[in-house]
Amino acid sequence: MRFWASLQNRILLLKYALWHFREQLRVTSMNNDEWVDLLVEARVNDKPSPVCAHQMQGVDLDAAYMAQAGLVDRISAPISGFKGALTNQAAQTAMGIDTPVSGVLLEGMLLPAGSIVELGNYSHAVVETEIGFCIGKSVSEQITVVELPGYVEFCLPMIEIADIGSQDPGAMTIYDFVAANSAAAGYIAGKRSDLESINEVEVFLSLDGNLLHQGKATDTFGDQFAAATWLINQAVAQGYTIKPGFFLMTGSLGALQMEKKPGSYSADYGTFGKIDFEIS
Repeated sequence: MRFWASLQNRILLLKYALWHFREQLRVTSMNNDEWVDLLVEARVNDKPSPVCAHQMQGVDLDAAYMAQAGLVDRISAPISGFKGALTNQAAQTAMGIDTPVSGVLLEGMLLPAGSIVELGNYSHAVVETEIGFCIGKSVSEQITVVELPGYVEFCLPMIEIADIGSQDPGAMTIYDFVAANSAAAGYIAGKRSDLESINEVEVFLSLDGNLLHQGKATDTFGDQFAAATWLINQAVAQGYTIKPGFFLMTGSLGALQMEKKPGSYSADYGTFGKIDFEIS
């Protein structure tokens, strides 16, 4: 009898443990809509992005992009293009993935050349030197590198002011990063140029005349045409149509400027162009 009583007690304890586990899972897990709610709340209140991926069961990049699309839809700002992120091996390794990711550019993010970038408008701003493509023909299907020039009106130097602010940087995952629109926050467009010899472009970023970093076009994908083609196909795969006038920012050239200092910044791309801006 003691044996059976002991066995029944153990069964009851196991049932309670299972019930408790399910209750904890129910309380701590969230669905995609709840994830988007928190992302939108942070965005409209100018707060760092939430860290939620650990509460999503079976989270993957598809779920993160679904949350990103929900965020973009809820913001209700017109789309102005797309950006690539983690477009080199070192950045991917740091985030524990083996693929670049993308974000959506919105009209309110565009800053004119010569702008004063106010750090107070960002949770954690990062300055990146990039190359951009301006689309001249709508794209709604996958394309090849060979077909790319037929869709591009011009290319241009660009500066990205990314915002990597997170409520818990140590716990942030690649899924949190993507869901929060891959740090898309601001960008500066330079003057138009042509596609000729774009892979030979070099850029030198200086602060008050002192060199901060230099980069080259091939830092992204090893080839700007491959980078732009990937970004187009990535956006199309997510259901977007890339319209004339949209910008494509293909990814960072050279180092990321994580620690910003106030002053006059100049990104010199040689014959390709130049962008000057202030940070305060």
